Amino acid sequence: MGNGNSKGLSVNAKTIILLILFLDVGFTVKMIHKYNDMKDAGFVREKTFAENMEKRVMKAFGSAEEAKKLVEDAVQQRQEAEQVAATLRTENAGLKSKNRQLEESIQKLKK
Repeated sequence: MGNGNSKGLSVNAKTIILLILFLDVGFTVKMIHKYNDMKDAGFVREKTFAENMEKRVMKAFGSAEEAKKLVEDAVQQRQEAEQVAATLRTENAGLKSKNRQLEESIQKLKK
């Protein structure tokens, strides 16, 4: 491995270390390129998906504005339905209370 006067690693050890470093750097570069390719493919896929969805909206509704109006109408109808449901719950509670009072009155009359 060398004579006693030299310090450090032998030429063979240095060569092996350099080879390992180059292989590791090469692998890293390869993985970076693979990642970039995958990222680019993902961007293209997302862009294609968005374009396809826009085409479907255009085909189904005629325009994006019409689709937006339909969504807004659906939201408004849902809010109105929730208000009606809340009103019905309140009225139902009132009717239950009246029914309970009638039952108590009937029991008093029977006694």
